[in-house]
Amino acid sequence: MAIPADRIYSLEGRGLKLTTAEDFAPYLLELRDFENLEEVRLNGNTIGAEAAKALAEVLKTKPTLKVATLHDIFTSRLKDEVKESVIAICEALGSLPELVEVNLSDNAFGPLGAEAMAPFLSKQTNLQVLKLNNNGLGIQGGTTIAQALIACQAACEEQGKTPALHTLVCGRNRLENGSAPEFAKAFAALGSLREVRMPQNGIRPEGISQLVEGLANNKLRVLDLQDNTFTHVGSQALARSLAQWEALELLNIGDCLLGAEGGRMVIEALKDRKTLKTINLQYNEIENDGAIALSESLRALTVLESLELNGNRFDAEGDAVELIKAVLSENDLDEILGSLSDMEELTDDEEEESESESKAEAEEPTSAVKADEQLADLVDEMKKQLSI
Repeated sequence: MAIPADRIYSLEGRGLKLTTAEDFAPYLLELRDFENLEEVRLNGNTIGAEAAKALAEVLKTKPTLKVATLHDIFTSRLKDEVKESVIAICEALGSLPELVEVNLSDNAFGPLGAEAMAPFLSKQTNLQVLKLNNNGLGIQGGTTIAQALIACQAACEEQGKTPALHTLVCGRNRLENGSAPEFAKAFAALGSLREVRMPQNGIRPEGISQLVEGLANNKLRVLDLQDNTFTHVGSQALARSLAQWEALELLNIGDCLLGAEGGRMVIEALKDRKTLKTINLQYNEIENDGAIALSESLRALTVLESLELNGNRFDAEGDAVELIKAVLSENDLDEILGSLSDMEELTDDEEEESESESKAEAEEPTSAVKADEQLADLVDEMKKQLSI
């Protein structure tokens, strides 16, 4: 949300240590006198419980406030003190009718902070953007936040309102599989989400499946699940849900261990997402057949602006990449492919296994051999179509 500069009060990055009400007094006087306030930025300072309570009293007098930027404001504070501060600030924010965005990222308040926020989140039916990145929530804290979102949806229903929340950022929180069922329920209940970012949470295939299935009825534009673990199970669930997200613009599933089969399933589902602008598939053990399938899917993705494939298991100078580059060129997208400088190679054991399989196939034709022959035919056919 773009707020005019003359409606923003900022102490951003000042490094102030505001422990008592007296410490905060000169700044709170400025804030109290600030007319038509729409955003407050206090990030990059450290606020104690007494100072937070004084801040809360001033915030209550600001009914025009829309955005509260409060990330990284509790450095060096004790957990109980932080909980007390979060309670005071959230109670104040809950009284503001125009509030639509809250950023409390980079505050290591853990499950206690989530518990302190829950009453606010449960009732804040106008909230559109919630940013809780790197808060140390863990399974318990994540579950608490998800349950609060479910309660908020119920409150919206009671009031005859459509849920307002469209953006959730909740990365680097060690949410793991344990919190996935409640988040999945929250996502399915809300149905209003447009942007979800949950990277680096240690979520494994079962949890990923639950999350993407919960998100299926939301009209997503942005999905970032980087650095979690999909494998075949999570990839299959994602491929199914991709069919529902007709407005998807960004998909970041780099470092997610899709695997050869899982990668191909996701890639084949991408061909129907013609709105995609950014795709990150890095470091996913995608192999040659997946890369060839990608060249086919890319034909429909004519508005793509960025494509990241580094760290996968196909030759950076092989036929598959040649096909990908040719398709991109055909769509006038020559410059969007990222570096392929760190492509993964087969280990010695894997090479020996591959050689053994090749010998066996040479002695007795199998369906795998036929599949390889069909793949080679497809490459030749695509090369002819693309004149390469």
